[in-house]
Amino acid sequence: MWLIFLLLQLASLLPFGFLCPNGCVCFPDGGVQCTGAITDIPLLDASHTFRLSLNDTSLKVLKSQSLQPLILLLRFSITHSVLDTIHPEAFYSAPQLRSIKLSSNALSVLPPGVFRRLVNLEQLHLDGNQLVSLSPDMFEGLGNLTELDISKNQISQLDANTFQDMTSLYHLNLAGNLLRKLPQTLFHNLMQLKSLILTSNKLETLEEGSFDHLHNLLVLMLHKNQIQDLPPKLFWHMPSLLTLTMSGNQLCYLPAESLYFLPNLTKLTLYNNPLISLPDQLVGRMPRLKELYLYNTNLSTVPWNLFANMTGLMSLNLHINEKLTSLPRNLFCCLPNLLKLSLRYNSLQALQPDQFSQLTKLQILLLNGNMLQSLPARIFYNLPKLAKLELSNNYLENLPGDTFLDLNSLQSVTLGHNRWDCTCSITGFVEWLNQNQRVVSDVDDVLCHKPQLLQNRKLTSLTFECGTTVRPTYDSVLVMTSSASHPESKSTAGQDRRTTINTVPPTILPATTLRSTTTTTSSAQTSLPITTPEETFFKIINTFDDTVVLESCSSLVHHSRYKSWVYLWTVPPTGLYSGLLLALHIVLIATGVILTVASAYALYRLNKVAWELGTSVSTHQRILGKRLPSFTKL
Repeated sequence: MWLIFLLLQLASLLPFGFLCPNGCVCFPDGGVQCTGAITDIPLLDASHTFRLSLNDTSLKVLKSQSLQPLILLLRFSITHSVLDTIHPEAFYSAPQLRSIKLSSNALSVLPPGVFRRLVNLEQLHLDGNQLVSLSPDMFEGLGNLTELDISKNQISQLDANTFQDMTSLYHLNLAGNLLRKLPQTLFHNLMQLKSLILTSNKLETLEEGSFDHLHNLLVLMLHKNQIQDLPPKLFWHMPSLLTLTMSGNQLCYLPAESLYFLPNLTKLTLYNNPLISLPDQLVGRMPRLKELYLYNTNLSTVPWNLFANMTGLMSLNLHINEKLTSLPRNLFCCLPNLLKLSLRYNSLQALQPDQFSQLTKLQILLLNGNMLQSLPARIFYNLPKLAKLELSNNYLENLPGDTFLDLNSLQSVTLGHNRWDCTCSITGFVEWLNQNQRVVSDVDDVLCHKPQLLQNRKLTSLTFECGTTVRPTYDSVLVMTSSASHPESKSTAGQDRRTTINTVPPTILPATTLRSTTTTTSSAQTSLPITTPEETFFKIINTFDDTVVLESCSSLVHHSRYKSWVYLWTVPPTGLYSGLLLALHIVLIATGVILTVASAYALYRLNKVAWELGTSVSTHQRILGKRLPSFTKL
């Protein structure tokens, strides 16, 4: 019953006797959509058709009287069809039309003056066709037109008077054509224009004064052309401009002050240009700029004041500049609202200690893909809101354990594919890494780069036993293999076994990586590849638990065993450092001897004095005892 009721209601909205043609859908509000094998304008109820849309049809020719019966038709479109011919008078009988869309068809030619009588036309789309040229009077009389789209055609040139009558035009799209040059006065009558799109053409230059009359323009898109240079004052007369795109051109330089007088700009793109340098006076006051894209250039550095007038900037994309090796110290001084800073895949080798200290609202910092070997202490100080940090694919060898101490909001950090030096100096960083594995999104890629024997080993799998009191003075840490695993290292009783090891920084070496070779006839010797001229000789003094323990003949300080590892700590047997230690050792022994003798002498003197005092007291007591009776008689 409900279905019957709805059908009756629908029937009441349609005129008596009206039937929707095959292949069409008719709507109660006067809209009709047709598709399929339609070769002509279908017969429709003229009193109830306000919109007609023909999409993906077989209609090739729009005839002269095809629209005459549709006296109330306001919006007409033929899209994604095979339409290739329009009669010169096809629209003469429909002057009431407000919108015409002929997008994505096969039109290569339009009759001159075909739109002349459409004085009420507001929207005209001719995009996606094969138009090669437009006659100067093509848009004559379209004084009420507000939107014109002739993009994605093959137009190579335009007459200076093509848009002369379009004084009400708001949006003009010329993208995707073959335009190489624009007449200087082409846009001079478009004083109400708000959006001008010239992308994906062949423009090589722009005439000075081309945009001088576009005071109300909000969007200007010039990207994906071949523009090599710009007039100095090209943009000076567009104070309302919000978006300016110049990416994907051939700009090597920008004129000084060329981006002045754009106080309302919110988005600026300069990427994909072979920019070599930027002038110190390039950008004027831009307090509302939110997005800046300056990547894939040939810049080796940028002016220190480049972003000084962009106090409202929220996203700065300064990445993929292969020649950018350094950044000025105060480059980010004036960006208190910056949320995202991308410096990835540049060639930065170092950063200033306070490089980011003024970015108090920064949430995303991308430094991956550079050549950073180290980071200044507390470089991330004063970044309380930083949540994402990328440091992967650099040359980092070590980081202090407190590098990320101030990053209380950190949620994700990448550290993989660096050159981590897995010696005792990295223990602080490894401790932080083990405690914050959930934050490190690529923890499995954080691998040792050196020493060679630990290469590609995960930092999280390392264990250290580095003495806290003598570690700074250690010159080498050696771990030997089990004698059982290397039978060639054994020798007969009475033979002197020695091992030649090059001096290296304190390092944890896996016992299974040493190679043993016999080098003399009288003794079995084991050696590592020598990388320095310095050599230290050790001899085997004991074996336990299938582990060979070595003793330095002249410089052994300490050895210890931990989890099947044997650590031999040594100092150089010769040199200033060894002499200093020896002198200090002698001084300490001499001082100890002197203090011991002094203490013994002091004890001797104290005992003698105590004995003399005791004897004196006893004598006085005896004397007093003899005289007491005489005092009593008195």
